[in-house]
Parts: sequence; structure tokens; C-alpha cells
Amino acid sequence: MVHESIESFVCRNCGSPVPPSEIGGRNRNHCHVCLASLHVDITTGDRRSPCKGLMRPIAVWVKPDGEWSILHRCERCGVIRANRIAADDDERALLKLALKPVTKLPFPLEA
Repeated sequence: MVHESIESFVCRNCGSPVPPSEIGGRNRNHCHVCLASLHVDITTGDRRSPCKGLMRPIAVWVKPDGEWSILHRCERCGVIRANRIAADDDERALLKLALKPVTKLPFPLEA
């Protein structure tokens, strides 16, 4: 799984072919279908992380300006990172991720 905007890659999580990002952002850093990524950076864009673990999407973070980012947690080392959403990300996958806390409440709603 390569995350360069000039190359396509096959998602290590779902197997979907992921084309280069055509709209917004310089680098494709996650799958547009399942939203998974790889832990390839120590600092954004450096591609120097030795971990290379699968980064699963765990939440959506909405910045004060309204822009959405995906929070990913590395399955191998546990690091959490934010990645800007891409214009061609699957909207249903993003909505499902955003609604996850509401669908798995830690308390009953019955009065």
C-alpha cells in the first residue's frame, strides 16, 4: 500500500484498488472505500515509519472550520493520527464512522 498521490495502490485492508487523489490534497493517505491507512509516517509526509501497521479508522473529527478528518489507530503500535478526508471518500463509510458512537451507546435509552 503506497500513499503517494502519483501512484495508485491496493488497500491492504479491503483489497480495493485506490487511484491517485485527483481532487484536494497532495498525498493519498487512506483508502477511499474502507478509509483504512498504513502507519508509514513519523511526521506527516516523511514515509519514514518502520512500523507499517494497518491504521483502522476509529472516529471522525470535525475541525472548527467544519473540515472533517479521520482519526486512525495503528493496530501494531497504537499511535493515533488524523488524516483529512478526500473528496472521493465513500460518503456512507464516513457517515457510518461518524455515527458509530450514537449506535453503540454505553447506557440504555429507555426511561
